[in-house]
Amino acid sequence: MAFFDDMNAALETYPETNVTIEIVDVVLTGSALNVNETASFRVKVTNTGPLNLTGVTLRVKGQNGATVKDSGAIAPFVSEFVGAELATIAAHGGSQLSPGSPYTLKAPGAAQAAKTLVKASLEAWDANLDHILLAHSDPLATVKGTYSSAVVAA
Repeated sequence: MAFFDDMNAALETYPETNVTIEIVDVVLTGSALNVNETASFRVKVTNTGPLNLTGVTLRVKGQNGATVKDSGAIAPFVSEFVGAELATIAAHGGSQLSPGSPYTLKAPGAAQAAKTLVKASLEAWDANLDHILLAHSDPLATVKGTYSSAVVAA
C-alpha cells in the first residue's frame, strides 16, 4: 500500500507546493485607500502542478479592521465569506480569476500603517487525474516494434 500512502501524502500537500493565490486587479477610488473607503479586487488562483483542479472555492477574510463583500449586488460587508466555485484550473500553469463581479474591500474606520487588509485561502478543492492519464501521448521513438528477417536470392 506504499503507493497509495505516497499518493495520499502528495494530495494532502498539493496546494502548498503547486497552488498560488494572489489578490489582483485592485481598484481604488483615488491614489490611496482612505478611512471607510472601498476598493474592488479579484482573486487569482494558479495551478503549477500536474493535476487539474476542480471544485475550487475561496475563503476571503478582511484583516486588521477591514471588511469584505462578495460580488453580489446586495451582499453585505462581513468579516469573511466563501465565494462561488471557480471553473476548472488546468494543470501546469492554468489559472482562474474569482468568478462574477469583483469582490469589495472596505477600509477600517481609523487610519493605520500599511497592514494586510484582505486574505484569500483555499476553502475547498478537488482534483482529477485527467491530465496525467490523458495528456501524455507525446511521440516516443524509444518504444518501437521491429521486424528482422534474412533476405535470400530468388
